[in-house]
Amino acid sequence: MPNSTLSDNENKQTHPPKKIHVETWGCQMNSADSERIYALMAQKGYQPTLATEDADLIVLNTCNIREKARHKVVSRLGLLRDMKSLKPGLKIALAGCVAQAEGKSLLKELPYLDVVVGPGTIDDLPKLITEHGEKSNVNFSLGFQKMRRDLPTPNVKEIRTVSSEEVATASLADKNEVSRYLNINQGCNNFCTFCVVPFTRGPEISRHPDDIAADAEALIRQGAKEITLLGQNVNSYGLDLMRPEETIEGEHTPFIDLLLKIAALDGLERLRFTTSNPHDFTYPLAQVFKLEPKLGRYIHLPVQSGSDSMLEAMHRKTTVEEYFQRLSWLREIHPDMAISSDLIVGFPGESDQDFDDTLSLLKKARFSFVFAFKYSPRKGTAASRFKQQIDESIKTQRLAELNKIQDQITLEHNLGEIGEEREVLVLYKHKKEENTYYGRTLHNRLVKIHAEKNIVGRLMPVCIREASKIALVGTLL
Repeated sequence: MPNSTLSDNENKQTHPPKKIHVETWGCQMNSADSERIYALMAQKGYQPTLATEDADLIVLNTCNIREKARHKVVSRLGLLRDMKSLKPGLKIALAGCVAQAEGKSLLKELPYLDVVVGPGTIDDLPKLITEHGEKSNVNFSLGFQKMRRDLPTPNVKEIRTVSSEEVATASLADKNEVSRYLNINQGCNNFCTFCVVPFTRGPEISRHPDDIAADAEALIRQGAKEITLLGQNVNSYGLDLMRPEETIEGEHTPFIDLLLKIAALDGLERLRFTTSNPHDFTYPLAQVFKLEPKLGRYIHLPVQSGSDSMLEAMHRKTTVEEYFQRLSWLREIHPDMAISSDLIVGFPGESDQDFDDTLSLLKKARFSFVFAFKYSPRKGTAASRFKQQIDESIKTQRLAELNKIQDQITLEHNLGEIGEEREVLVLYKHKKEENTYYGRTLHNRLVKIHAEKNIVGRLMPVCIREASKIALVGTLL
């Protein structure tokens, strides 16, 4: 009787691994979500690739904050449609906030779009892809669900994310393994009249602190020296986890407790967080910058406008005076505290005086830098229905004037660093400039350093020799 047993090599059927390509648009939370997508799909055997032409699955992780977001997504999907016609097995998935806001209508319009998943249901993506492969039908998962406790921690060593500005190209720097993002809550309950986040990411939902700590420990084991805790409003973290009968005792809110818990982890050099809403930024929270040196001397605290009437129309819950009170809390602790902010120009009804008030705030606050935007009406938000919409040319003029003033302030801050000795956490080596490294100071200022040996991940004493609006140049001590 012939031997029917095949050798191992003969019995094995070799299948090349499937590859996934994720393009990330928008905020840091989307960057963290993209890493989560890679980790989820890795459990299904997908390997990351920078090249769209090599991918078996392309995911667009989108942002819906600015106007024309939908148009940009449709344009990108149109380019991918041609690629799909040449590669029939290719699957295209739409994720992120545009998926939540426009996903169902886009599925009807674009037959070559296979899967849609919102930011609140990312963990459904592997199941949707599998079901689509088995049934060849379109799948979507939208809405907001409680964060699961069994999701994998992304391993950055296996991930190469691609931003929308770097589509299908490698970044100039290697993937940053030193500074990592970690989502702690999602959604927002504030309903600022200009903001679409409550509609695309839902109500505030917090992760359990033990899960966050476990993820932070995993990131540190992978090489992270700096972790940034992310949420639409981190200050209110954990309030939804409290039982109705529970009250906040003393000065410790759930977020303060979380900060102290993560800061105590061995191997972590720096801890940052974003974004904070000024209305629930408290004096005890400011004091944590005094108690915990790992928080450094930098915070992002969005104000949006320097006019009380505009802040009221935006439903921001904080006056200009109250905002400066919060800045004083921080600068009493560290007089050189670096503070950045968000500003909107051209909000409906913004008068010349309102805009002048914003410029006055800018000059008085002396921000390290700002993210300034022209108001963009978003579908479903209250402000999109306001009368007195501002002409686009006026918005453009005001934005240019504001940026000119802030650029000068930023340059003055940076020039003031010349001659100072700063401790720099080195984040990455430049890919094209030989022996060139980049890192950040405690004040979150970018520093360019020349070194003959690899110093990535190390805290290095540096003397600042040159400065521009963009970055500092330092010499190792």
